[in-house]
Amino acid sequence: MSPIRFTGMASGLDTEKMIKDLMKAQREPVNRLIRKKQTDEWKRDTYREMNKLLDELKKSVDAIRYSSNFKKKVVFSENDGVVSTKVSGTPQFSTYAIKVEKMAKAESPAGLSIQLDNVVDKSQPLGAKGTFTINGVDISIDVNDSISSINEKLAEKSSDKKALIEASLVNGSLVFTSKSGAELTGTDPVDPSKKIFSASFTADPDGTSGKININGSVNSSARIDGEKGIVYINGVKLETTTNTVSFDGIDFTIKGDNGGQVVNVNTKTDEDAIFNQIKGFVDKYNEVIDKINTKISEPRYRSYKPLLDEEKEELPEKTAEKLEAMAKSGILLRDPILKSGLDQMRYAISAPLKGTGVNENFDTLSEIGIGGPPSGKYAYQENGKLYINETKLREAIRNNGEDVLKLFTNYSNSDDPTTKFNESGIAERLYSQLTKVMDKVTKEAGSSNLAFDDSAISRSIKDTDKEIQRWEDRLKMIEDRYWKQFTAMEKAMSKFQSQGSWFAQMLGQK
Repeated sequence: MSPIRFTGMASGLDTEKMIKDLMKAQREPVNRLIRKKQTDEWKRDTYREMNKLLDELKKSVDAIRYSSNFKKKVVFSENDGVVSTKVSGTPQFSTYAIKVEKMAKAESPAGLSIQLDNVVDKSQPLGAKGTFTINGVDISIDVNDSISSINEKLAEKSSDKKALIEASLVNGSLVFTSKSGAELTGTDPVDPSKKIFSASFTADPDGTSGKININGSVNSSARIDGEKGIVYINGVKLETTTNTVSFDGIDFTIKGDNGGQVVNVNTKTDEDAIFNQIKGFVDKYNEVIDKINTKISEPRYRSYKPLLDEEKEELPEKTAEKLEAMAKSGILLRDPILKSGLDQMRYAISAPLKGTGVNENFDTLSEIGIGGPPSGKYAYQENGKLYINETKLREAIRNNGEDVLKLFTNYSNSDDPTTKFNESGIAERLYSQLTKVMDKVTKEAGSSNLAFDDSAISRSIKDTDKEIQRWEDRLKMIEDRYWKQFTAMEKAMSKFQSQGSWFAQMLGQK
């Protein structure tokens, strides 16, 4: 129960306002803590934004860490009318000699059609109750069964090759077709060498044919068996059931036999894919270091502090936003973690690659056409931004692809950190440095993806919260003391006024 508080009834003073003014001075230590907490939260969130940028760059670097990404090929046939090609893996040969001895012929399935009454959907009940006999396999159906459920029941018996029949809805009719490998029980009366199957429906004594219109047994068309094709690729004989053959990372589509003549298929490095991959990395690198450099060089306005809630309420919204932006500016000014991280990243991409088999003419990025900004009075403002000489880079990819591959992807097994760094490709070095700086940022500011955040800034925020709570308890006691003091004063003045009135009355009687 709140105590009764006298607010100037005897003294005529605005007690409540006086106590509020007194408490403003008392709350200043709490306000400093609230501002400190807000600053810590801003710093934590900004750190996490920087880590998100570094993670984006790390993913871009990861795409060029592996040699397979530099071995992409394009392939082209000398005669697309006979053999067309598509790269599906990593081809090893530069040329493939294709000779088609015989093209494959696809199997033509056996099929039959049964008329249905007003059925427009595979899941629509057929309203029939009885037994379907399809290729000698009995399927019991109820009035709620549909074409879809007939398929499900056939699938349940698929271990019996006679059940390898598929039901479909085509133009309002129930169509049964044989699947590859189906064991058909009938023989084509016209050509006994070919196989057919039959279908019939028998309604239960208490059942109905529903929407199924069938009279007796219906025979399918004859199945025409497929024939294997024979293709020679670089002298290797391949038998295939289709006219698309996969060999050494290439899909060859056979379109004709070319009279038994050989068709050559050639491969070459996919210059565009590799160039675009490297360019994508450079673009992301420039974007990330530009944003981080901007953040660590923002001006710091020390006279601007985070606004308290009551201060925000007293200001126009746009003014409050502007003041908060000024207070937030420079929150990571000259930050040692990010500044050191940028320095290490620059060193990782600029130090020459060393090791066995490294071509000294292609051991740095600049030697393949990736360097710093053009010289000039504003070049220093680029802060490590990379520029690509497209002609030089494409030429290096085309003529020295293996050297470019090593420059980015070379891997070292050395246990010595210095040797390992020198012998590692640029992508491997940069990936390692990004991991280190991201770990430092996470240790400092945590991550929104972590279930438990024990970072330095989060611990500071928790400590500040506890200190704020202790101060709030203390301020409650101080405010109660003020009220008691003013209440006692009001009571004393009220008593004094009552006594004065009594004396005045007594004197007046005389």
